[in-house]
Amino acid sequence: MSTVVSPEPVVFVLGVARSGTTLLRLMLAGHPRLFSPPELILAPFETMEQRHALLERRFWEKGGLRRTLIELEGLDVPAAKARVAKLREQSIPAVYGQLLGLLGDRILVDKCPHLVSYPQALPRLRQWFPAARFLWIVRNPGSVIRSFQNVNMSERLFEGSPYQSIEQMWREGNALIRDFLATVPAQAWLRFSYEELVHAPSEVLGRICATIGIDYEPAMATPYEGDRMRSGPKGARAVGDPNTGTRSAIEPALADQWLAGFDHRSVDPSTKALATELGYDLDALPSPAVAQVSDALGGLLDTVRTIESGIELPQDIDDLEGRRFLTRMLAASVETFTEYGDPDWPRFHHVIGPTRKMFGDCPDSDCLRARVQLGEGRVYRVTGRIPPGTTYVGLLLHRRGGRMGHHLEDRQIERDAEGRFVLWVTAGEAPEPGPVLRGHGDETELMVRQYYTDREAEPPIELQIERLGDRPRAAPLDAADYARGLERAGRMLTSTFERITGAYKTITGLPIKQFYTMPGERLFPTPDNTYQVCWYRFGPQQAFIVRGRLPAARYYSLCLYNAWLESLDYTRHSICLNHGQLRTDDEGRFCVVLADEDPGVPNWLDTAGHHAGYLLARSLLLEGEPTELRTETVWFSELEQALAGANPDR
Repeated sequence: MSTVVSPEPVVFVLGVARSGTTLLRLMLAGHPRLFSPPELILAPFETMEQRHALLERRFWEKGGLRRTLIELEGLDVPAAKARVAKLREQSIPAVYGQLLGLLGDRILVDKCPHLVSYPQALPRLRQWFPAARFLWIVRNPGSVIRSFQNVNMSERLFEGSPYQSIEQMWREGNALIRDFLATVPAQAWLRFSYEELVHAPSEVLGRICATIGIDYEPAMATPYEGDRMRSGPKGARAVGDPNTGTRSAIEPALADQWLAGFDHRSVDPSTKALATELGYDLDALPSPAVAQVSDALGGLLDTVRTIESGIELPQDIDDLEGRRFLTRMLAASVETFTEYGDPDWPRFHHVIGPTRKMFGDCPDSDCLRARVQLGEGRVYRVTGRIPPGTTYVGLLLHRRGGRMGHHLEDRQIERDAEGRFVLWVTAGEAPEPGPVLRGHGDETELMVRQYYTDREAEPPIELQIERLGDRPRAAPLDAADYARGLERAGRMLTSTFERITGAYKTITGLPIKQFYTMPGERLFPTPDNTYQVCWYRFGPQQAFIVRGRLPAARYYSLCLYNAWLESLDYTRHSICLNHGQLRTDDEGRFCVVLADEDPGVPNWLDTAGHHAGYLLARSLLLEGEPTELRTETVWFSELEQALAGANPDR
């Protein structure tokens, strides 16, 4: 169809979606010589039947032509719908001809971002309208991409489009326009930017009018005055920017608003090259706030890779468990500083469990943590209940850098008959009488531990924490804060492995199979505990015997750990025996056997496939000196004789 529709000028607005084509349409609609309707969606096609096929998928765009006919012919919506339906059998040139016949001496402005999806359509327009004028509006690809991502129904805007991404649409759509306009006489087209249009509208509109061949009208620079077909009745609503109806004036700030969330590193070099050609230096843009999160994530993953490359222990199972420990600590570190990192809105959360273990965790202990920030005027109130009969509860402040601060244990906390209490946590004065856990002013977290002798018989404690006084309003997720949380998680991860590997080097550098009393400050201990640790090692068909006497303590246990100071799997193996579970003689003496299989003795610790590891004895609120623990390695076949000879009474 090479028929000339009209020798008179027709203006086509070219540009990809979200480039400011709707704003430009409204500006042009302010000129009395121009008729600038909503998107007609005629230009891409040769027949109305082709147009109909597209709009059956993009049904929300049917209103543009209807709204135009309402304006030109004074129709109501049903009549406009019927009028468009009658056009279905006609060609596009025929429909253009009818519209032009209704305009009198006005010039038609056809704004159609769809053209960038139809390469064959642009040359055809020059055949139909030899005197056509083309206005090419470009916009920073970062703004287009981010605007697209934030517009309603953005997922539907690619319906019927050949493009797979917004970036591809911007790059290939503008390249298509560029290549087409290279075949058009220079006086018949004009390229300008959205950024120029909103910052200097009169100057740009003057150039546009000169290209069209009309005088400039000041009303063009006030696009939101009057109706200008910005809206329409249901069934004939204008097509274009959905935000148009909410604005009353040009907003220059919109030129750069979306760039705040754009990361130029995310786009293809070919996109950057075309952007440079069109006047946009993407590499000069500052990184968005979210890029800080990307950088922090990259740094965190680099930390993970560095740590993983350094995991190399003698036993294969230790190497494997080291990688599992790394992923567990990665999750724990990120959670600590992102999910529970706000000291103004603290929450207690469990940090230890069957699948998250660290620093010599105890299967008989719950460990709860809350972020705090002590300092001038900052006070926290902790309320809860310690059920009668609870084995032990202790509260400990950790200072900046992981240093241990002050602590309290349950005997120092006043409670009512049901075990309820109120506790103040502050570096200054408490607002009311009651027990106080007083800090130095640089504390970052509060740790609460509960020990059980029998979990089935002892209920967990109840705990709540709140910061008193004025608090900042809880804010939406902030990229900079989240990035800082990830960076702190990386430091925690590195510190954790340094402490764990340091402990491993220390214990394996000592004579094995002997118990040593160790302070454990670097391993975030329970301050009321006394720790005795031994590195055991024995081979297949062997057993490891530990003999001792129950000490005078609130709680006592022997527990097995791997090289990463994680308790072994206590959900499927008996790896810990406490004072309520150990079988002793009349004098409180016990004999515990470590073995891969059940030796048929009362006190068996299952090594769960580990032939070497930590054996840790903890005495909570110990009275007197730690108990002496003696060890012996025997062949499994000689175990019964070794046990009988050592303790004839048993």
